Amino acid sequence: MERFQDDDAGYERWLAGHPDLYVLNTTRTPTPAYLKLHRATCHTIAGVPARGVRWTGEYIKLCGTRAELEHFARTQVGGEVSPCGNCR
Repeated sequence: MERFQDDDAGYERWLAGHPDLYVLNTTRTPTPAYLKLHRATCHTIAGVPARGVRWTGEYIKLCGTRAELEHFARTQVGGEVSPCGNCR
């Protein structure tokens, strides 16, 4: 699992190299209230940011397998991921 915070270039390189994996979008300090799980190919977490100019500023991206990200959410944050409705 890789964490991207204040590193849009690294995040975009990761997306390009791992289209078969997943991205957990969450706040800078992850909380159970917002743990959105996306496929790496989801249009809502790639390209031009819809809200602002950066991907890894206000929100961070945790990237890896679905199992890794679900495990992180449960054990490190105390919550469950919420799958993206656009890319499930």
